[in-house]
Amino acid sequence: MLKVYRVLDGLDFSFRILIFVILTVMVASTFMQVLGRYIFVVPLPWTEELSRRMMTWLLFIASAIGYRRGGMVGVDIITSRVSEKNKKILDIIVFALIAFFGLFMVHHGYDLASRMYRQQSAALGISMFYVYIVIPVSGFLFIIFSLEHIIKRITGYEKKEQEETAC
Repeated sequence: MLKVYRVLDGLDFSFRILIFVILTVMVASTFMQVLGRYIFVVPLPWTEELSRRMMTWLLFIASAIGYRRGGMVGVDIITSRVSEKNKKILDIIVFALIAFFGLFMVHHGYDLASRMYRQQSAALGISMFYVYIVIPVSGFLFIIFSLEHIIKRITGYEKKEQEETAC
């Protein structure tokens, strides 16, 4: 079981590096756009589109990584009023619903991406497939991380991790 968590940690680390690269490309592209437009008075049309495409990738990938790290927005009005056992059941239901949503993203996202294969972006000239493929990729991450959360919640592995790091 520990090997699975190490693989997931490696996946998490790899996607955090990807997020860093995307953010760096976004900042550089926006900086080039500002330089081109206001300093050299020669706007570069591809920089704005590249920044938008990078923002899309950043949003989808970072939301999946944030979800794994517990950054999920939630309302605890119900969970604060139930017992620990029922809270565990509610958490598992929520994680299962998020996994189902991830499955929805994988199925429909891939369908959308494959239909956009022949369409090219205006300024960059790349296939829109590369823009939309992030939807099923992040959906897959949501499924994997939901399963991880469910297993941790059932086995109590989270509490064991917290106790070990507290020592």
